[in-house]
Amino acid sequence: MKPLGKFTDEAFEIYKDKHPDIYKLFVRFALQIASRRKYYSAKAIFHRIRWESAVSGADEENEFKISDGFISHYARQFMKDYPQYKNFFKTRNRRVTYHD
Repeated sequence: MKPLGKFTDEAFEIYKDKHPDIYKLFVRFALQIASRRKYYSAKAIFHRIRWESAVSGADEENEFKISDGFISHYARQFMKDYPQYKNFFKTRNRRVTYHD
């Protein structure tokens, strides 16, 4: 079954399973900054992941191509997996489907 939209929960699960290293880096960097801040920007963490990918020696074809549409999903997944940081990222209510 095709997900309802490009950045739905279902599409995120497929993307996350296909690219597990992205979440590993997200968790690593989120925990680093969480030890110093009360809250932070998930988008800033994504920029750090992109930077790490670019400077790690990966060629352009193997760099992480991460759409901003999944940032809120990664933030919510992190707060679900690490409930002690349940308010670390500010989130808004999401529509069920968007960005077809």
